[in-house]
Amino acid sequence: MPSYLVELEHELADAHDRIRLLIAERDTARLQADQKINLREEFRELLGTDDIEQGVVVVRELQDRIKRLDETLEGVTDKLDGAWGIYMKFKEAKP
Repeated sequence: MPSYLVELEHELADAHDRIRLLIAERDTARLQADQKINLREEFRELLGTDDIEQGVVVVRELQDRIKRLDETLEGVTDKLDGAWGIYMKFKEAKP
């Protein structure tokens, strides 16, 4: 076989390899794009916006609300513990 045909076959094989690589890169890019779209949709559903800055504001407000609820729950728990202690003393005092 003439050397120019061997060279052409190598170039063709290289081209096929490059095409496979480009197809794989395209497929990876599509998957990444789909993931970003899905994340943006979830972001929008959870926070009511797809604007990142507005989403950050919403998350911070939710964090503040959770903190306040935790503090309220801690206060209620303390009061219940105190009331339980009083109840137990009163119950023990009865003959």
